[in-house]
Amino acid sequence: MTRRITKQEHDQWFSKVLADHNNQRLFILENHDTSPCGQVRFSRNDGDDWEIHFSMDAQYRRRGMGSEMLRVGLDAFLGKQKASLITAKVKINNFASLKVLAKAGFEITAKSVSGNLEAELIYTPK
Repeated sequence: MTRRITKQEHDQWFSKVLADHNNQRLFILENHDTSPCGQVRFSRNDGDDWEIHFSMDAQYRRRGMGSEMLRVGLDAFLGKQKASLITAKVKINNFASLKVLAKAGFEITAKSVSGNLEAELIYTPK
């Protein structure tokens, strides 16, 4: 079970993410009327290896838009940044995220990460 993060902790963490231009890339995705609908963030693990994180605004979930949002985020990222490998870590029971990642081209490589019930997925840019 994970601990609940306070708003202050989240705000401090997010400020650090936004300030780290060498190791973080954040893309805000908008719908046709320029309302934000989701975000895709990339964190550098090591060298050209990155980890992807994403979320979609609740009002846009369950509409089949997740994998397209991920593809748009991946294209934007890879258009600006060299990457040899992109990983994703997802709770094993988060079926929606697992499905979105698989449709976007990620492949499951492990079902338990560091003893946690997480799946690790890999995307290799072409």
